[in-house]
Amino acid sequence: MAIFLLIIAVAVIFVVGWSMWQSWQHTLQDTEKQARNQSVSLSRQAEDTFLQVQITLEDIVRHSDDIFDHPARYLGPQGLLGIQKSRLPQLHGLFVYDAQGNWLATSGRQMYPMANNADREYFIWHRTHNDARVHVGHVIRSRSTNDLIIPVSLRLNDDRGNFRGVVLGTIRVDFFRQFYGYYEMSPKDILGLTHLDATVMYVRPFPDTIINKSMSATPLYRSLLKASPQGGGTWRSPIDGIMRIFGYAQLESYPLVVAVGIDRDMLKSQWLKNNLAIICLNVLLLLTISLFGMLVLRQFRKTVEHRRELMQAQDELTRVNLTLQDLALVDGLTGLGNRRQFDIYLEQCLARSAVTGVPLSLIMCDIDFFKSYNDTFGHVAGDECLRRVADVLKYLPRRSTDVVARYGGEEFAMILPGTPGNEAEKVAERILQAIHNAALPHHASQLPDKIITLSAGISTAVAGDDVTTLKQAADAALYAAKRAGRDCIVNASTLGLRAAPQETE
Repeated sequence: MAIFLLIIAVAVIFVVGWSMWQSWQHTLQDTEKQARNQSVSLSRQAEDTFLQVQITLEDIVRHSDDIFDHPARYLGPQGLLGIQKSRLPQLHGLFVYDAQGNWLATSGRQMYPMANNADREYFIWHRTHNDARVHVGHVIRSRSTNDLIIPVSLRLNDDRGNFRGVVLGTIRVDFFRQFYGYYEMSPKDILGLTHLDATVMYVRPFPDTIINKSMSATPLYRSLLKASPQGGGTWRSPIDGIMRIFGYAQLESYPLVVAVGIDRDMLKSQWLKNNLAIICLNVLLLLTISLFGMLVLRQFRKTVEHRRELMQAQDELTRVNLTLQDLALVDGLTGLGNRRQFDIYLEQCLARSAVTGVPLSLIMCDIDFFKSYNDTFGHVAGDECLRRVADVLKYLPRRSTDVVARYGGEEFAMILPGTPGNEAEKVAERILQAIHNAALPHHASQLPDKIITLSAGISTAVAGDDVTTLKQAADAALYAAKRAGRDCIVNASTLGLRAAPQETE
């Protein structure tokens, strides 16, 4: 009894510990899922933000000839660039530069005649890359306002495809600062936008001094993004050394990544606070159960042992029955369904077709010149040939309701519930093509390719058909295919009658 009580005490500790560990794991999983969902939501917001700017830039590109001819129309807040800029709150400004980097037009209030941006990264990139896609650069400071901005640009080409200039839209970093500020989060939780090359664009709540720092040493850029564009994980932030639960999402159309990080220590403190009463209740409940368990354990032990023996016997009997059933319905040579499985399933499908009116098709296939193959290579090689043909049919893509069986000898059959005759012909074509692709040698074949080929006959059930009629129609079509030269398909509907099977090799 002392040993038993010790076991119960250990079990109580284990169950409570396991329960709390599972609860903590679920909390971590739910938190990671929440972070992933939030990162996906923020990525879509960022996607829309940059897409709006891209659409505006593409519209400016379409009017670039007019801008070069009449730049005055596009200058200033009242110009066409200024009007377009006023429609998008995220925009800091819109600019057009010529091939030398000189300003042609701007949405700003002031034009700088001697201003030149040929030294900017985005300008150099477009000048050296004949790429029509939008380019998102790293965060820079505006030379006109000193604001932190994200450059989004497109290349301008002349009629010959030569570099003509750059169209630039700048997005305010403060736009993301303001938007991310709407979310209620713990003091050490973070929301971040980074470039795909691991460069920081903006991270709340950190100061701007971390902008343009590299996060390449984090698991996010070492492995996670390489495995999936969306996901989550837990790692220590290189910015402040705090362990956080992260969710991330890469933008579909732009080289940007949104990450959401939740402080793990804060989460654990909150979890312990919320579960303190539950821990005490679980301990009390488990102790009570253990007390009553000692009284009835002796009686239950015998009952459980008897039931376990009975269940084991039942499981063994079920396993043996299933094994016998499988053996009774599977062809031992090819591993396909045997003739018995074929007959049972065909009868079931035909009965269902008669009730529902859904079409039922049957394909009968026969290996061409198989008698010559056996006479030339022997029956052992013939069996191997049957197995290899069966493997091709077994792994042929098909629906779960379609059944392939060995009908007998070198003849195979495929039952296609819910398949009309014209679709069955397509399936038969795929079968013959798959056998051709397998290129199994048959030097005794009378066909020029000297490989194993199949002839196929197709029949489709019509009102009043029984199993025998359907099989005879497919057999008649198969032998018609044999007479037509083999390695071909004949549909019974083209024969004009239901022919009885004839003898062949």
